[in-house]
Amino acid sequence: MKNARLFWNSVSISLPAVMLVVAVAYFLVDKVPDFERNEQRRVQQEYRALTVEAKEAGRGEVFDFASSGLKRGELKITKEPWGYERGLVWYFKGDKAYRLVVEPVQGLDFRTIFYPAGALVALLFIAMTVFGVRYFWKFVKSRDDFLAATAHDLTTPLVGMRMMIGRCDDEANKLNERLLLIVNNIKDFMRLGGKRRLPELKPVDIVALTKEAYQLFAADYEDSASGSVTFLCSPSPSTFTLSALADETMTLQILWNLFGNDLKYAAPYGKVTVRFAADEKFVRVEFIDEGQGMTPRQMKRAFDRYYRAQTVLESGKGGFGIGLCTAREFARAMGGDLTVRANQPKGCIFSLLLPLHP
Repeated sequence: MKNARLFWNSVSISLPAVMLVVAVAYFLVDKVPDFERNEQRRVQQEYRALTVEAKEAGRGEVFDFASSGLKRGELKITKEPWGYERGLVWYFKGDKAYRLVVEPVQGLDFRTIFYPAGALVALLFIAMTVFGVRYFWKFVKSRDDFLAATAHDLTTPLVGMRMMIGRCDDEANKLNERLLLIVNNIKDFMRLGGKRRLPELKPVDIVALTKEAYQLFAADYEDSASGSVTFLCSPSPSTFTLSALADETMTLQILWNLFGNDLKYAAPYGKVTVRFAADEKFVRVEFIDEGQGMTPRQMKRAFDRYYRAQTVLESGKGGFGIGLCTAREFARAMGGDLTVRANQPKGCIFSLLLPLHP
């Protein structure tokens, strides 16, 4: 499957050059001969005008047409009593032929102009395409080598941690297993040639999973200005359950991303609240903060890959602008969505929407 994806991606890269080469070939075969014929007609018309002018003025020397060995059929024009060669024109008055030296009419040789130029353009684009495909394959190989090395380097210590943790700490062991699943996602991404694996949808207690995701950041939140995160559920956070039809690992990665972003950009300015809700079709998890917020333009581009707002860049905090983009991809792959809107009077609300499990 991976090689097939590489092949079709290479075909996609080559398609513009192929279309251009076909267009150039069509132009040379179909249009250039028309240009040639039009140019011949133009030259013929100019010579005819010179011949008519000479005949009317009676210019030219008498030419023994019969003794020249030429026949009227060998003239350029046989339907009328005149003809031309380069720099010479003939016309007939009665039985006498007259010849006149004239300024040669210059005609363009379109074949000489367009054929080499067309071939050069086609070869140039073919060469560019070959270099583009080679660069693409080199990039894919570099990406695969990086992912393979990353997955290997992460798997080894995680397996070691699992052996060290053993059964002594259930929470740490569970987190370790989650991280191993994420590393396996990287391996799947590489195996599938840069394509995400399909989500494995099953009933997930979204409240319990959200609290589990929070535990990774709980101590840091308690040390921040906002303090610990508040969970809003009804009747109470301890007894409330809400089942979503989702991929557990993908959903956990989305929640980690949202908690991590709020910890960096919102928690220093005010409290963070997680609110759960549901309707007939969907489960909604809302991350409500009182941070600096975003402008409408920033909210519109928040999920663009590699986009980082100017305020985030000025803050000097880490990140590559990949997390939110990936989180939305995961949410939509599971049949849900991830959106953002403004909070009042300040801050943002990130809403994770997932299908409700009946």
